Amino acid sequence: MNHIKQEQTFEAVQHFLLARERSVQKRQALLDTLTEEVNKENRRWTTTQLHILSLINSSQGGMNNASLAAELNISKPAVTKAVNILIEHHLVLTSKKSDNHKELYYNVTDEGRKLAAVHDRMHQQLKERYNQLFDAFSEEELDVVIRFLNAWSQLL
Repeated sequence: MNHIKQEQTFEAVQHFLLARERSVQKRQALLDTLTEEVNKENRRWTTTQLHILSLINSSQGGMNNASLAAELNISKPAVTKAVNILIEHHLVLTSKKSDNHKELYYNVTDEGRKLAAVHDRMHQQLKERYNQLFDAFSEEELDVVIRFLNAWSQLL
């Protein structure tokens, strides 16, 4: 690859990151608006907290720290930190199974279900927008994009 193409690629990455930051800010503003009814404390929820809430909501019989950590590919302490905030704000309840008094399982409250539904709707809208973008590329081009993004993820 020549130096000019590397510079163009670097500039495209910088442009992408700036555009993504603006998009994240817009999405957070939209989320704040959509969650006004459920979000009485006007709290800003992290993506991790919302993903956890959504996963617990969609699970049958609740999830524990290990299953959430595995599903989200994050550490158990990160799950604990996020879940504790959700518990503190009465969005998640803890329980123990009768055959295992050691492990905590999480279930959502009615308020948690409402916030999870808002997150799921936003997630679906985002997925639809990405799919429209992906339709503009061939399978071979998408393979290159996937390879690039996977390599970039490893670099981070």
